[in-house]
Amino acid sequence: MRGKARVFLTFDVEDPVTPLSDDAVLWLAAMLRERGVPAAFFLTGDKARALVRRKRLDVFEALRTHDIGYHTNHHSTHPTVAEYLEPHDWAGGVAEVVARERSGADLIRELTGRRLCGFATPGTSWGPQIPGALTGLDIPAHLHSFSRTGGGHNPHWYAGTLCFARSEAVGPVEDILPDPLRFAALLEELPGLLERAARSEDGVLHLYVGHPTIFVNREFWDGINYAAGRNPDPEAPIRAPEPRPVAQTRTMLDNLAHLVDVVRACPSAEFVGFGEVVADRRRAPVLHAGWFGRALAEAAAGPGIATTSRVLSPAQLLYAMCREVLGHDVERDGPVPEVHGPVDRPDGTVATGAPARVGRDRLLELAADVCRAGDATGALPVLARATGGVAVPVASLYRSLLDLTADGAAGVRALRSPPESVPLVEAPELPEVGDEISEHFARRVRRWLHRPDLDVDELTRLTRAQTWTLRATAAA
Repeated sequence: MRGKARVFLTFDVEDPVTPLSDDAVLWLAAMLRERGVPAAFFLTGDKARALVRRKRLDVFEALRTHDIGYHTNHHSTHPTVAEYLEPHDWAGGVAEVVARERSGADLIRELTGRRLCGFATPGTSWGPQIPGALTGLDIPAHLHSFSRTGGGHNPHWYAGTLCFARSEAVGPVEDILPDPLRFAALLEELPGLLERAARSEDGVLHLYVGHPTIFVNREFWDGINYAAGRNPDPEAPIRAPEPRPVAQTRTMLDNLAHLVDVVRACPSAEFVGFGEVVADRRRAPVLHAGWFGRALAEAAAGPGIATTSRVLSPAQLLYAMCREVLGHDVERDGPVPEVHGPVDRPDGTVATGAPARVGRDRLLELAADVCRAGDATGALPVLARATGGVAVPVASLYRSLLDLTADGAAGVRALRSPPESVPLVEAPELPEVGDEISEHFARRVRRWLHRPDLDVDELTRLTRAQTWTLRATAAA
């Protein structure tokens, strides 16, 4: 066993409709505080404004011992995140996220007096520009991301932000708490989940409890008011969800308290705050002597484009290899800057411009083109270009440069002194997990929350492209 599983709890606090849902936040925060267990509560801007209107500043006070996160400004109000990102390219989408979300994030910071610990995806409304924009919002992490490395790493880096995969969370636990049989099954399964987390490379387990509103309501406030792209009639009262019987609310709260106590008593687990996990995993990996050579050897050992390095994403590795070809000392330069995957659309010259081999001079030009794009835009080009009409897909250049390398320092020397002629190999356009992530997103985003005619083709393309930015995290 590597150590104890580090278990963190999260809630999405989003219901601006039901006053009793305000009390549910108080009950949950108090129950956990009494047990010395931290949790992360992700609030929407609409919920924060509703609490102010209802003079429920006691809710903000109750959350002061817990982490505070952000769950979008308007959640299910149309246009939702995916809907407002629909018409945008990468840069336009990043700017749109910052413009639409800044006021909500600033309001919650002002009302709580706290730095936000992360941004939680609202339902299935997501786009890769969300993690791409979080630096501009001063938010350090992204929860419920559709990204994952393919190597079982949670958390991981994607689009320049520390991300936690929604597919790796246990829950929502709220679905299980009212059902005696399902709750008993969860308690039976829990020791195994904790043991596996303790033995895993990452050592974390995300218990996604769910939504305080579901502790007092049978249905979601937004499902009955915002489905299929429709906003409520502003002249009519907004519909309130069907309330849950008081006895069932009590059962859910008691069962959650029991679940927390079981985890607390487990010798292979400990509760930690989400903010603590984020701070730990955002620390830069220690770069011991020879780190670049080891990164090259790790990437070259497998086929395709590897995403499980704890030091460099594939995009960073290609940028670093190109700098080495151009005569820079990457190891001496230190940490490689974040580099995004190709954000521009292919222009149709992939098949006609790529030769079977390039000479050393052309290789230097290709490397210079990659570095020029990375420095100017922060992203890889779709094609690396050289004189004479040479246009090489970046995935082909990535594998071709890796094929020049050998283990350790020999690989670095091969990049610094390439042969007179270098073969260009065909390679998959993306990491293997790219199609899995984009297909999962495209399937789930077409659910009740969005307009039936929502076009996610561009969001899906950008989602695939940013799998070039995937890498695992290193615990401090």
